[in-house]
Amino acid sequence: MAVIANRYGRALADVSFTAGQHERVEKELLQIEELLSRERELRLFLTNPAIGVLRKKAAGREILHQLGFSTLTSNFVFILIDRHRISYFAEIRRAYQQAANQRLGVVEAHVTTAAEVDRQVQTKLESRLGQMTGKKVVLKFEIDRELIGGVITRIGDTIYDGSVRQQLNTIKARLSSD
Repeated sequence: MAVIANRYGRALADVSFTAGQHERVEKELLQIEELLSRERELRLFLTNPAIGVLRKKAAGREILHQLGFSTLTSNFVFILIDRHRISYFAEIRRAYQQAANQRLGVVEAHVTTAAEVDRQVQTKLESRLGQMTGKKVVLKFEIDRELIGGVITRIGDTIYDGSVRQQLNTIKARLSSD
């Protein structure tokens, strides 16, 4: 499914950047994703193959109109309904975000810590990762209480493990090899 999500996400990024609406589309996609995850009945309605596409589009048109969504985002949702891809909305939204970030020179860094990190440390980490990648870095934090301390950072497929657990494993490996 990643191939399909990437195809739709990149196509929407192309159109939204050309139209100069990428920020608005990003916000609207997040709102739709939240709505679909929160409203189970709506999600089931839109993904049910027994319900006709015209009924789904009519309901979608009413909802999107009431929420004041752009024509661009609305048309994209209608395409997903037409092609029976609405069930992959979250994956497509993430693919859109990646394509948009790539165009903007932004990289997401997923940071795992043992406890909450104060704003000053976040700023230093953001700055250091920006220097390492040469891009603007957006940090996404997660807390893992099983970490003893330190930080594990994932940027794309690269993992920087600065956790105390990793440091202890490195020391253990050095001691065992001597």
